[in-house]
Amino acid sequence: MQNSNKNFHPIGMYILALTEVFERLSFFTLIFLLVLYVSSPTSENGLGWSKADALTLSGLFMLAAYIFPIIGSLLADKYLGHYRSILLGGGVILLGHIFMFFSENITFLYLALFFIALGTAFFKPCIPVLIGNLYKWNDPRRESGYCWYYCGINIGIMFAGITSGLLLQKFGYHVALSSAGFGMVLGILVFILGRKHLVLSQTHEADLRKGSGDLSLLQLKALSILLLSLCFFCLWAIIYNLCTTGTLSLFIEHNTHKVVFNYDIPVAFFSALQGLTIIVATPFITSFLAKRSAKNKYPHFFSQMNFALLVCTVSLIYFTILTLKFNKILYLPKPFYSYEIAFFLFIFTLSEAIINPIMMSAISLIAPEKLKSFFQSIYLACYGIAAFIAAKIGAYALENPFKIYLWVTVFVLFSTLFYFLIKRKMIHIVDKAMLEKNSCQF
Repeated sequence: MQNSNKNFHPIGMYILALTEVFERLSFFTLIFLLVLYVSSPTSENGLGWSKADALTLSGLFMLAAYIFPIIGSLLADKYLGHYRSILLGGGVILLGHIFMFFSENITFLYLALFFIALGTAFFKPCIPVLIGNLYKWNDPRRESGYCWYYCGINIGIMFAGITSGLLLQKFGYHVALSSAGFGMVLGILVFILGRKHLVLSQTHEADLRKGSGDLSLLQLKALSILLLSLCFFCLWAIIYNLCTTGTLSLFIEHNTHKVVFNYDIPVAFFSALQGLTIIVATPFITSFLAKRSAKNKYPHFFSQMNFALLVCTVSLIYFTILTLKFNKILYLPKPFYSYEIAFFLFIFTLSEAIINPIMMSAISLIAPEKLKSFFQSIYLACYGIAAFIAAKIGAYALENPFKIYLWVTVFVLFSTLFYFLIKRKMIHIVDKAMLEKNSCQF
């Protein structure tokens, strides 16, 4: 086990966070540009698809990228181990980005997206498990460790927004999309060089037979609570995909005044703002958690998740009000202003900075030892399912934004209130299960 000094995190956490910086740089370069590339006219070196078809392709890719890890995680847990799974996934992702350079041919586009999704299946669910391995079950640094790890992810996302936007303006879609492969190479190198600082799980079949025994009834109840919380997370993820990826990119590109000081802001720069917000917010979040921990008033992860849903709801209310402009200012083709979109992204991203680290931390605590990667893959699958649903909702939202966002806002608001009413019972069951589980280890 790594150094448990209360004031410092294990070195392995920073290694894994830096690995994710480059992997997310790779992945989100593609995400930020895919819908724009596919829907742009052929005269602008795009593929000339309709907006609805472009959103569907993006939704299907996200679905695959986040559903495939269910299979990849089972293979990692049972046969490959987390270290080899991450290396395999990184190599396959890199191959996909090479294919992307030839994506004007539709066959190569599909191959590129398939290999990137397949590689993500082995890469993505394993790193959160390795983060959890660095901390004892009752280590107060665990959740702040996941916060810093998620901050690393968003450094990659921020740079993806900046570099993809600049490369797109200067060199066009193919160079900008293919540049993502460089990030993947750096991520693999960091991971290999930092191996000695990691706590690698023993995941071969023979080792798994030595794992914890059958789950008690109380621990099974805790797992059911975890799955219920994942349902609420999936709802948040739908909003994430509806408000921060393909649909919003199209709103920004076609319905937003984004020329500032005679400079046309690339759409991807707005996505970079999300990463910047999380980078700035993380020190405040971890400092708050540390102070609450010192006073023995540490907020439970389900309470933090409920607060994140509330922040998400506030951001939706604001964006829904903005969409009234489509009804009131019928003669303006671009009713949004860049600062309005930026403020919306700032509010929403605060919910993201809270909810994602919390879900990874909760899974690392509650999930059975033998299936931690699998449950992390279920968490990722929520993103994939949500992306596909959001793509379908987004196609309608482009035509009637106020009506669609109003219904979404009302649904999320009532879901947040329902979560508030049941969270006390959820906390009680999970806390009892954790005490029972960990008392059996001594």
